[in-house]
Amino acid sequence: MRELKGTLMIVAAATLWGFSATMAKVLQNLGLTTIVIVQSRVLWSAVILLLVFGTTRRSILRVPARELWRFALLGVIGFAGANFTYYAVIKESTVATGILLQYTAPVFVMIYAVKTGMERFSSLKLLAALVSLAGCFLAVGQYDPGAVALTPSVLLTGAASVFCFAFLTVYSRRLIAHYRTWTVTVYAVVFATLFWFLINPPWRMVDQVMAPELWIALIVLAVISVLLPHALFIAGLRTIDASRAIIISTLEPVVAIVSAALVLNEHLSSVQALGAAMVVLAVVGLNASPEGTGLIVARRQAAEDGRGL
Repeated sequence: MRELKGTLMIVAAATLWGFSATMAKVLQNLGLTTIVIVQSRVLWSAVILLLVFGTTRRSILRVPARELWRFALLGVIGFAGANFTYYAVIKESTVATGILLQYTAPVFVMIYAVKTGMERFSSLKLLAALVSLAGCFLAVGQYDPGAVALTPSVLLTGAASVFCFAFLTVYSRRLIAHYRTWTVTVYAVVFATLFWFLINPPWRMVDQVMAPELWIALIVLAVISVLLPHALFIAGLRTIDASRAIIISTLEPVVAIVSAALVLNEHLSSVQALGAAMVVLAVVGLNASPEGTGLIVARRQAAEDGRGL
């Protein structure tokens, strides 16, 4: 039952991430830049979380000062880093290249987990990771070999993207063995916000967003793209393996293309539909497996002692 709950949390997170991509595209069509959209997601998430827990549950915000660097790592490398490097690859190359590189992360997470003894090797997991990767590539409609453009700089940035995405999953699991889900989420988005302020200072961001309705839209985007999905993803890691969680998260581009077809009337080709079906098949097949998940003891205790969300 716990594994089912964790799986559903990861599915919900991937669904929100996928739908938020469509909403972000709507905002781009209204003239907002990518960096403003990405930055505002963590900014407003941080503001909302600090206001809520600062006035209702201050215990969530209490962590030893000597431990803050751990949350800074997750926020800067995991939250901000994964987004920053992913968009950097897209800018230098193509969307197909960005997805192809970043969604190799499940394979590396699996290798790391097996090597460190956190999980047992599973041929089913490896197969699911490869099938979902191939499905993602087809689902975004970039199955033309010419759509993949690799240069030394793209490969370097892509490697950083893979590392950041994998780090987000593995390091989140480590932190939730000792802290509540909301504690991890709050400090991660706060440090991610500070990172983006270095890239794009707040006064410059204000100049780039003038209309009040756009600020409201950005706040809504923050809730459905960062605040809720990251909290769900981190909470889900309490009961399922990191490799299983990151494979399930490959549902994100599938939800993105389907929602874009429904909301923006974008064309959904038969090849894209096939790719989406491959991802769904990989996720369903993976979670239908009776194999054990090999959870670390610390995380199971954390789930049992009532920390939860």
